[in-house]
Amino acid sequence: MNLGAVTELVQAIAATAAVARLLYLDLGKRFPALVAYLIFIAVSYFCYGIFNPRSKAYFWIYISFIPLECIFSIFAVRELLMLTFDNYPGIRTIGRWTMYAGLGVSVALSLVLTRILWAVGAHGRQKWGLFYFEVAQRSIVFSLAVVIIAIIFVLSKYPLHLGRNTYVSCAFFSALFLSEAVRLFVDALTQGLYNHLADWTEDFVIAFCLVGWAALLKPHTAAAARVAFADPQEDRLLQQLNALNQLMSRAARQ
Repeated sequence: MNLGAVTELVQAIAATAAVARLLYLDLGKRFPALVAYLIFIAVSYFCYGIFNPRSKAYFWIYISFIPLECIFSIFAVRELLMLTFDNYPGIRTIGRWTMYAGLGVSVALSLVLTRILWAVGAHGRQKWGLFYFEVAQRSIVFSLAVVIIAIIFVLSKYPLHLGRNTYVSCAFFSALFLSEAVRLFVDALTQGLYNHLADWTEDFVIAFCLVGWAALLKPHTAAAARVAFADPQEDRLLQQLNALNQLMSRAARQ
């Protein structure tokens, strides 16, 4: 068994352990999209690990799983966005619309530019549309990375007072999706769009993120009453966020 198969199986095991931990803590209903994403990761990387990368079965599995991975990733990031702005429905709605619009524009623009500028360079990869599948996947992942960065910015700037599990999920899944974006960027700069070292490294990073996330999760409990002390800086930031939420709520209703 080669190193690539080992790293993919390690990632599948880590995803399976994370799902088991979620179900054990009865958190599946709170994080349904993340659970679905993890189950898909476990199944897909188990298949990648046991099939020969040069076989037809591996090729067709890969072709079938690329769009599914994109769909599960979109819903997982959408769930993180919804959890982050749980108390701000206006920002939540506009953020969701903006994410969908950004994904659509990014994919369409990337495919058009690829068709125009890479018609010669893509020769030989166009069979089965594999090259265009990979371009679309990169566009989606990079767009989701932008959403993740926006979530990280909000969490670092505004005192949202989210639950522990939400903070832990945002932190580790942000690292997970950003590592995938970095790996795809490195792959894009490599001849053949594939870099073994980057892919193997990312597999271990993802496995670490999943195991760390699962280990830090706690059973969901009702939020305890929070003792608040006057903090002008925090009050000012929350007023800004409330004003933005009201503005976006009005925009969403129009």
